[in-house]
Amino acid sequence: MVIVWIVAILAAIGSALEVFSVIGGRVLLAFGGAEPRLPLTAMPQIVEATLREGTTGYLVDAPFWLRVLGATPAMLYILIALVAALLITRVLRGIAASQPFSSKVRRSLTVLSLVFIIGGVLYGVLDTIAGRTIFEVSSIFGQGDQFPLGADYAGLAVDLPRWPFFMIITGVVSLALSAAFKAGARLEEEADGVV
Repeated sequence: MVIVWIVAILAAIGSALEVFSVIGGRVLLAFGGAEPRLPLTAMPQIVEATLREGTTGYLVDAPFWLRVLGATPAMLYILIALVAALLITRVLRGIAASQPFSSKVRRSLTVLSLVFIIGGVLYGVLDTIAGRTIFEVSSIFGQGDQFPLGADYAGLAVDLPRWPFFMIITGVVSLALSAAFKAGARLEEEADGVV
């Protein structure tokens, strides 16, 4: 259980740092006079952002709502990691108490499966929406003197949406494991009736 929580907390901290840097547009700590502002490519959906010669631009210059949208998948990931750790802990406690087929363990496994499957699909959808929105906003380039991403970018490349297939597959495997535990509970009940 300790290992589960260590992994979940480290995953949540990593995603929280990503959320902070994307929304804030800055690094958490900058030492020795280093530039605290991050480039636009620090947004996870952007692969390349080439500034026009002689111009400067940073992630913090992009609209706040766009930075929040870009950080929503990471926010969701924090929630998924912590809820999954809680549910796995409940399952492990039930198994440790020699009650692997109890309704509490089976219910926790089922909910864990749904968290992984629905959370994974929602993560992919949010990242797809963020990438598409960034692409749409960036297509306003060249229309007047407005810079929709906060600076004069000569070129921009948006990454393909990130879909956490491993998380979704883990949810499907967990759902199959939940069905196996349900069958085990049925066998246990039948065995209790045999003298």
